[in-house]
Amino acid sequence: MEVEDALRMMRDPLGAPFYPRVFQVLLLLTWVVHIYFVTVAVGSSVTTIYGFRRGDERWLRLARSCARLTPSGVGLGIVTGIAPLLFVQVIYDPIWYASNALTGFWSVIFIIVVASGYTCAYVFYLKGSADGRLLWSSVLGLALLVLAGWIMHVLASVSIRPEHWREWYAPNGVADTRGIEFHSFNVARVAFLLPLQAAIGTAVTGLIYTWYRMKRDDADREYLTWVAGLSRRLGIIASVLYGGVGIAWAVTEGADYDLTAPMAIALGGVGLAMAAFFAAHRDPVGIGRRALGAWFASLAVVAVIREVIRATALSRFNYDVGSYPYRVDWGSVAMFTVTTIVGVSIITYMVMVLFQSGIGAGERIPRGIDRLGRISTAMLGAWFAFFLLVGVYAVVAL
Repeated sequence: MEVEDALRMMRDPLGAPFYPRVFQVLLLLTWVVHIYFVTVAVGSSVTTIYGFRRGDERWLRLARSCARLTPSGVGLGIVTGIAPLLFVQVIYDPIWYASNALTGFWSVIFIIVVASGYTCAYVFYLKGSADGRLLWSSVLGLALLVLAGWIMHVLASVSIRPEHWREWYAPNGVADTRGIEFHSFNVARVAFLLPLQAAIGTAVTGLIYTWYRMKRDDADREYLTWVAGLSRRLGIIASVLYGGVGIAWAVTEGADYDLTAPMAIALGGVGLAMAAFFAAHRDPVGIGRRALGAWFASLAVVAVIREVIRATALSRFNYDVGSYPYRVDWGSVAMFTVTTIVGVSIITYMVMVLFQSGIGAGERIPRGIDRLGRISTAMLGAWFAFFLLVGVYAVVAL
């Protein structure tokens, strides 16, 4: 059987429930949010360990803040990772399931690795962040998070090389069902996407932190100015390296798909643009929102590059998302839309309340936020009631 035929036959026979290109766009958008939180978790973990090793007062204070941030970043990375994973399973199901089968051992333990990394980070925050005890727990948590990132990198790399699946599954004609081999990887790509994005993401988060904390009447301006300056310097150095390693990724993996030039221009340009952004703001205390916007725009470029690589790799076997069969299921579309609206409303309300309480804006939240809370919680109650009624109907009437 040819690879092209195998990919076609492995698709969901029912097709996608909506227009495939829509899922492709949603995949890009949700990946940007997901990778931000993942890399912030890694970066804050490194900062925690380094800060406690340094031991001076300012570094210890920053390390304690990062120790609190790490488990939150992991948790948010997990939650925001559900959406892009589901979109991949909808439009790229043949390559996703094949890569999981070929790397089965690591796919199975992935959840265990992530959960263990979160547990280690949380244990250190809860029991050791006050005085630095149990620092080994933070180190172990970081190692596990990096391992999780490596596993996902290998899965992605294996998935875009279907021409090698047969030889990887049965080397020398003998089936290897262990799924323990790392069949394909690119060091430049993983360095670009994990440690360097973690460094820039941590720098951006530091600037958001200083912008936010400066709004308090009791803000420690000297300390926050130091954090902002440190974040700016980290951002400049990491962005320059980011662009250089991005070019290395283009030269290595990009060459396999005749994408070296566009990838080098895009990724090198993103690195230089971020470095220029950080360098241009000599007083970085109040630039948190702008830094976040610039970083999300950069991540969007990276998301597009990743998608171009995947689409180009699969186009050699006539696999195209635009030609994926679909059948519009308006019930599923309506459910997805309503769930998204309810979820975004609740999250927006919670973020606004936390923001107001964090800056010490008084005992009562503004009337507009209170109204949003009432509406969003009412929608959430109606959403739960609807699901309950559907379940009762399915049990009683069907």
